[in-house]
Amino acid sequence: MNYLLQPLGDQALRIELLDKNTAIRTICTHLIAGSLPGVVDIVPGISSITIFYEYPTSDYMILKEKVLGILETMPACESEVSKRTVLLPTLYDGPDLASLADKHQTAVEEIIEKHSSAAYEVAMLGFLPGFPYLNGLPPSLETPRLATPRSKVPAGSVGIGGNQTGVYPVDSPGGWNLIGRTPIPLFLPDVEDSFLLQAGDKVRFQAISEKEFALWQEKVPQSAWKKEVIFNHEDN
Repeated sequence: MNYLLQPLGDQALRIELLDKNTAIRTICTHLIAGSLPGVVDIVPGISSITIFYEYPTSDYMILKEKVLGILETMPACESEVSKRTVLLPTLYDGPDLASLADKHQTAVEEIIEKHSSAAYEVAMLGFLPGFPYLNGLPPSLETPRLATPRSKVPAGSVGIGGNQTGVYPVDSPGGWNLIGRTPIPLFLPDVEDSFLLQAGDKVRFQAISEKEFALWQEKVPQSAWKKEVIFNHEDN
């Protein structure tokens, strides 16, 4: 396992993981079990882990020594593979769909076909509660974010930002290219286990009609929101 440790401000340590397939969640589990002194939070990213601590209970040099001890005695581990695949029915009617087709010199139908036929994986949740950064976007659909972000993007909007796709879980400002929307809530603050997705999940988008969109909205009450869309608990 290749990594780089560095301070982040005066009360955080950042572990930069240099191997793409390093199991970030497994490392976090070991760090949590290590009862690191003064640590108040451990935050995983796409290719890094940030450990926040309180000074003077701990400091960078103390924490660095403890973290190195954990990392160097860990067994080799590869990236975890989630056994969940989540289906997101999607109405492809986004305001940027036509301009995206123009940019890529193709038809709207081709954009929809490519996006909905790809297999994605949740790299991490961030930016907003439950916002998934999804790897697996076909290279031909890679598109820079908007030069001027929108002041409000509706919850459920499916967008493309650079080489990733994602779904806005709540109304929010945002600069991703919007290509559609899903009726499935990704974040429900008032239910137990509020997030639909977790890092490592597989995600597929299924193109649906406007009528089907309305039917899905009726079909998935809050009490059954996950059961309806997690359609495969085994690896594909």
